[in-house]
Amino acid sequence: MVKVGGLHYSLGPMLLAILLAASVMASAVAAYDGLDFEVRNESVDIWILKDGSIDIDYAIELANYGTLTGVDIGLPNRYYDLGSATASITIGSKQYQPAQIHKSPYVGIGAAVEFTSTIQNAISGGTPFTVRFHINNPKMVYDNKLVKGTAGIRFTPTSFDPNYQRGSTGQLTARIYFPEGFDGNESLYLENHPWDTIDYDEASKRVVATWTRTNVDPSQQAQGAYDVGVAFPKAFVDKYYKRGLLTKLGEFLHSAGQVLVLLLPVILIAGIVTAFIGAAIYSARKSMMDYFEPEVSQQGAGPRRDLTAVEAAIVLERPLAVVATMILYGLVKKGKIEILAEERPMKLKKLAEAGDYQYETDYLKAIGSNGTLTTSALKTGLVNLIEDIKKKLKGFSHRDTVNYYRSICEKAWTQVKAANTPEDFAKELETNNDWMMLDRRYPGRLRGFAYVWAPLPRIPPGGGTPSPGGKAPSVDPRSMAQGYVSRLRNGSRNMVSNVRSLATDVAKVTNPAPVVTSAGGSRGYHGGFGGGGFGGGHSCACACACACACAGGGR
Repeated sequence: MVKVGGLHYSLGPMLLAILLAASVMASAVAAYDGLDFEVRNESVDIWILKDGSIDIDYAIELANYGTLTGVDIGLPNRYYDLGSATASITIGSKQYQPAQIHKSPYVGIGAAVEFTSTIQNAISGGTPFTVRFHINNPKMVYDNKLVKGTAGIRFTPTSFDPNYQRGSTGQLTARIYFPEGFDGNESLYLENHPWDTIDYDEASKRVVATWTRTNVDPSQQAQGAYDVGVAFPKAFVDKYYKRGLLTKLGEFLHSAGQVLVLLLPVILIAGIVTAFIGAAIYSARKSMMDYFEPEVSQQGAGPRRDLTAVEAAIVLERPLAVVATMILYGLVKKGKIEILAEERPMKLKKLAEAGDYQYETDYLKAIGSNGTLTTSALKTGLVNLIEDIKKKLKGFSHRDTVNYYRSICEKAWTQVKAANTPEDFAKELETNNDWMMLDRRYPGRLRGFAYVWAPLPRIPPGGGTPSPGGKAPSVDPRSMAQGYVSRLRNGSRNMVSNVRSLATDVAKVTNPAPVVTSAGGSRGYHGGFGGGGFGGGHSCACACACACACAGGGR
């Protein structure tokens, strides 16, 4: 369910508990028989328009294993323009139009994309397909009370009921395109939710911020763990909105529906009490920035071409958990570390005192006597790595270096794709995997590559019953690909007790947030635009918890 707005500053834990309870009730009411599906990838582009509205473009890749007659997509507020909605469903190389797009009967605020019988038949049995959905949603840009003179949006990508979705969402990508004419000065991100990258998009002529996450828990997504948001000077939009407590409460009641109306007395009490402590909560929060901010170099300086895959991952600002995992398995491959247990926190056995690179040696030093990583030592090692890369990029073009290693990454994927046999695939994957991991789409893309070697039945001359495929290969590409993906997932999640806290602590050292003033200043595209925490821009402060729980998944 898409949610725009910040409950965290106006509605308290008591109300949140109520909303979650209502969510469970709504799920029970809206329980559909036969729903069983997988969400492989979810991508959403949010375009901020001058009139204070946003255009929303979803591309959601699913695989259906049950009875799916349509998909419901939650929307930010009740002002969405259903007349602007369009959708298409892609199955293989064919594209289909939906039977109908209308107000969702299952999501409190949202649209339903209904499938024709042809589509329903075509997606049965686990067939992957992609739903693309576009809509305009007015009244989305709001005053940012944390930084004077700015306005912005907060957005929660639509999620699906975990009761019907198989496992986690493979990859979630959100992109916010700033208003036309905005050059990046004084850009801010949602407090505690910094973007992964921010750059200038030549095609749209806009500044765009991107967030990418893998193995996304749909329950956490519905609760706002993967919210995204930006703010910018108000001069770049013609219209923005302000909201008071009564407005927020009214929108909350509208979206929560009749179930929450029964709980109105408790809601009022919780809202009044927590309103008084909201300011204190905000003042206690600190902003967090991207961990890597290179110095701006002269044009024509060219790329730095001699970095390792780990060093290139820093330049491309891959999540620090992924970078640390790359170091870990590089040391395992070299026989310098043995993994004893993959549960959090991982247990490691150090087989050497020094690595081939300083960052490898720092990693080895971070392994404590009990076999677990010392968070403070790992932090120091990552900080040293980042600072070293900053020095290595002096005199070189950061943008050219980024583009160079993106091309190296693509070449690695191309070599794996060109493998003629499963054995060749295994060999190429072993050789190129480090560079392939620079791709933010790595998990889903690797699994997709592995499926091209599914054994095909042979048809006897003149027809007849197909016989089994040829001799089974000595290597199973699917299992191998899944092993690599699981290795990255387990390492990223379980390396230390609190991976997210580690990343935050590193960023505070390598790219500390500046003091935000009304004047602001240009920071250049390469390292991300700095700024304080942004939490004031929002619409629809209602939690939409019941809709979040049952958003999507058909009926």
